Amino acid sequence: MFRTCNLMIKKLSVCAVVLGTLSPVAASTNEPVNISVKLAAPTWEFLLQNMPSGETQAQLEASESSFARQLQPLLAAQNHQAIMEAFSRRNIENDSAALRQLRGQVLISLKQYSEAEVALKSALTLMPDLALAHRSLSMVYMIKKDFPNARTHLQKSIELGVADAQVYGQLGFVNLQLEQGASAIAGYQYALFLDPDNTQWKHGLLYALINAQAFSQAQALLEGMLITTPNNADLWLQRGQIALRQGHSLQAISSLESALLLNKANGVTNDADNIISLAQLHIQNGSAERSVELLDDNLSLFITKKSGQGNSGKRFEAEAIDQICQWLAFNQRWQPLEQILEALAPYRKHTSSYFTSRFDVYRSKLALQKGNSKAAEKSLISSIKADPTNGEALITLAKLMHSKKRSVQAIQYYTRAQALDTFKERALLGRAQLEIDRQQYVEALGLLRQVIQLNPARQDVLANIQSLSNLVRNES
Repeated sequence: MFRTCNLMIKKLSVCAVVLGTLSPVAASTNEPVNISVKLAAPTWEFLLQNMPSGETQAQLEASESSFARQLQPLLAAQNHQAIMEAFSRRNIENDSAALRQLRGQVLISLKQYSEAEVALKSALTLMPDLALAHRSLSMVYMIKKDFPNARTHLQKSIELGVADAQVYGQLGFVNLQLEQGASAIAGYQYALFLDPDNTQWKHGLLYALINAQAFSQAQALLEGMLITTPNNADLWLQRGQIALRQGHSLQAISSLESALLLNKANGVTNDADNIISLAQLHIQNGSAERSVELLDDNLSLFITKKSGQGNSGKRFEAEAIDQICQWLAFNQRWQPLEQILEALAPYRKHTSSYFTSRFDVYRSKLALQKGNSKAAEKSLISSIKADPTNGEALITLAKLMHSKKRSVQAIQYYTRAQALDTFKERALLGRAQLEIDRQQYVEALGLLRQVIQLNPARQDVLANIQSLSNLVRNES
């Protein structure tokens, strides 16, 4: 048996326009996030049938009959080690194709695959059409994950008449590994035709159909499998994956929720990636509360051991949680955001400096919403300390300093944000607004002209430049 496993101006109307052009970076979160379902690698069990058939069967030489009689009781007892010891006293070059083939099969049983490959190839030099030598050699190559060679010998086995359900199923498996979806489907379908109750071939066909993006067929097959085994959490995960690939988010949610509940009932730990995917789906479909509940209940799963990462070898997997927090902040869902941030607090030491900085920005936004500018300032300073290149933190703190009439500090933070390509335009606009509020119109003009150099399509900024230019000329 073989086993393998295989997402703000006060004095000029012009300044109100400037502010209107500022768009939060979090707006990008309105776009769908790439979500996928993580499936457990299936365990494939392949059988090596040792019964040759027809004209492709090798015969022992007359001189080998005595040795064969010695092997018979060992073969009956499946004492492969003793059989191999007997073979070790013989020179393979003097053996017939039949004995070379038997040697290869015993070596496979002993998991001595390289030696088995040599013996089986040797048999084929004497009898190129020895079907079971091709069959056994295909098994060796499958174990070694040499799928092109495995396919060659499986195809040869079929040509020579060894064509049972195992051979077709294994050929389907090999083609699936080689990303030959259509061929894999054909192999599994034929295996099922010969062995219709084999659940392994059904799972293989399901994988092949998904791989070939034949989602309707995969859905039909899967629904039938669920009727037979409705408590199989892996099948519900597959159903969720198919639904996602088809854009059926509500069906994906119900499927993933079913898988989560079944695993919980059976004492199986749910995969952290799948919980994150489910939380993202709930966010996208308007159920922020359920998303937060999922994260809150399973935060400990998002701590992973990583060698050389510090903090006792642990690192916090935070990218998806960051996306959810970003969505909540942009959509002003302050209560669920606060709930997530409170739940994250105990894991701060396991979070990378990059995500620590980002979560501190969300804390600052939450504090600002509550009117607590002191707490917001503290969070923003902490954010910048953790990641000096966090442009969102720099700009948010600059705006806060601006609102507190601490212009010198505001300019410092805007200037730092200007050095970051992604935030340069927003920083220039923020500084321009500050200079207008200070009635430093010439300075503001220079900053707005830099914006136009970066983004010539900003017609609103061009209109502001024209208004400011007229004002400067009138004052001179």
